Amino acid sequence: MPNLKINHVIVHELLKEKDKDFDHSKRYNLRDSELDKTNAVVISLVEGVVALYGSKGNSAHYGVFKSAPKEQGPIPVLFDQYHQTATSQSIDFINLTKKIMEQMYHSAKSQSWSSGGYIVFTDYISAGIRYFLVAMIKKTNGVTISEKLEPEEMIHLELNNINQAAKINFHLYYQYHQADDVQKTELSYLSFINKTTGQSAAAYFIAALGCDKGIASAGATRKLPNEVKKFFKKHKELRPHANAVRNAVIKYLESQFGNNCSAKLTDIESISATHMAFLDDDKKAPLVRELMQYLNSEEVRVPSEFVINKTSLDKLRNVIFKADQYSFNFDKDLLGITTDATIFYDAEHGNLTFNRLPIEAQKKIKDALKEMNLLN
Repeated sequence: MPNLKINHVIVHELLKEKDKDFDHSKRYNLRDSELDKTNAVVISLVEGVVALYGSKGNSAHYGVFKSAPKEQGPIPVLFDQYHQTATSQSIDFINLTKKIMEQMYHSAKSQSWSSGGYIVFTDYISAGIRYFLVAMIKKTNGVTISEKLEPEEMIHLELNNINQAAKINFHLYYQYHQADDVQKTELSYLSFINKTTGQSAAAYFIAALGCDKGIASAGATRKLPNEVKKFFKKHKELRPHANAVRNAVIKYLESQFGNNCSAKLTDIESISATHMAFLDDDKKAPLVRELMQYLNSEEVRVPSEFVINKTSLDKLRNVIFKADQYSFNFDKDLLGITTDATIFYDAEHGNLTFNRLPIEAQKKIKDALKEMNLLN
């Protein structure tokens, strides 16, 4: 992975079996020193986890730390102290990771269904942006063949799947804390992967860090149709379908909003695949996967699920204009360039004509004209 520089990296282990109580005398296995960031295996581990983050099946929610002190726990304050150190020392990094492990233990001990695993911590720079990443990796038992050609038990890490993870963008964290209250509603510096639902097998991981889903739904609503269109236009074979897929995404957002449902990237995956139906599966599948990863990336930051913002949705589906003396706001589907359109735009003369006005609208206009003595 190009442009990735590891500042710090360490691995601890949370010792907890599913459906069993903690052995409180041995709650975790902690390292006292960092891993060698020049070691090829260590580099491969970090690059693998970073690459998985936001990929298909590992999509992220975006948000911030919880604001209420009783709900957020100690980690947000500890991270803020760590963030303020321009050049963090190894001891600062290790101490922070150990505090997080301690908080994970306190969060998990009340959940019998929770399970532990290896926790990878890394402070790294990618494409010029500094990040702090925490990821849980599970281990599985397997079988290998020894040099004596005998079967042996082995343990390997599930490096194709992130069970739980959280990532903090240092640059956006700084921006957020410089922003006013209005700007903060559209900023999120923290993202996290939390695949479990209901009686979460590892919800304690997210709770321990004090993560909270963001409220930046306006940006996600606004960006989603346009970013899907942008992706289609970037690929020659998809370009002719760019406008159609954008309109389909807007229709989806309208439907979900009307049914009081949130928007989900898994649904956008299906819509996009439908508009790639003309492609062979071996070409379509990688493009759909690439689109999902693009939408959920740090660059675009569309969450795996978000509440649809009405104001942003109206701007997507409506033509809105406001001048000093008049304004209009109407559905784009009503607009046309032929005289039989409900709203006819005459490009040659720059005129807009409303046809077949509803009775109520006609009455209001007539009443206004009568008040002005322009109509009997």
